[in-house]
This record gives sequence, structure tokens and C-alpha cells, in this order.
Amino acid sequence: MARLDFGAEIVESITSLAEKLGVEAGVFSAIGALQKAELGYYEQDTHRYKTIKIEGPVELVSCQGNISIRDGRVFVHAHAALADPVGSLRGGHLHNGTIFAAELCIQELKGEPFIRTHDPITDLYLWSETD
Repeated sequence: MARLDFGAEIVESITSLAEKLGVEAGVFSAIGALQKAELGYYEQDTHRYKTIKIEGPVELVSCQGNISIRDGRVFVHAHAALADPVGSLRGGHLHNGTIFAAELCIQELKGEPFIRTHDPITDLYLWSETD
């Protein structure tokens, strides 16, 4: 469990902490508030992310994801639900966000880490198939 630093970038902070702790396979959740954020929505027909920029403060209602390996390094895959001042929600793939306050819980998974490789059908980096 950790408190993430004010003004830091959230995905980088989670990645850095996972690397520091030696976590190569895990799941995490976070709550708190962001000063601004960028979400993504993956357009399945074009294989591109549509960017959703949120320039004002939001509550980090829920942020969850997993930790695995991509290109030989720790990779954090995060999704988030963000609430504006009137409680309207926006959600999607969390590209980045500037932390106002955030509390994080990482649970390490034992065993071999999942490795992400390029999937030609979706054009995403997905976990390699296992036997």
C-alpha cells in the first residue's frame, strides 16, 4: 500500500513503485483525486485510441489494472472511472493523470509474469497465450 505524491503522474508512479518493489506480475487498485487526466477509448475498427482529455479536477472513483511485462520492462495497464464536480462519470483506459491525492494498493501475483506481445488481430499488446 502506498500514498502517491502530489503533482506526480499516476501511471508513471505506479510503474516506478512496481519496479522498486520488484513486482512483475500483479493487480492494483487506486482511489483519490486527479488534477487533470487523459483517458482513451480503443476504436476497434481503426485500431487507434480516441483521446479523452479532462482538464479540470476529478475524483478518482476507481482505478484498477494489472502489472505484467512488455518489451522486457514492467508494464502497467490501467482503467479508471473519474467523476466531475456534479458526479458525472467518464471512464476508459488511463493514459495519464496528474495526482492531487491518491492511495494505491498493489497485490503481487506469484509465479511467472505474463508477457505482453503484439497481437496482429487487435493490434494491441496482449498477454501471450499459455499452454
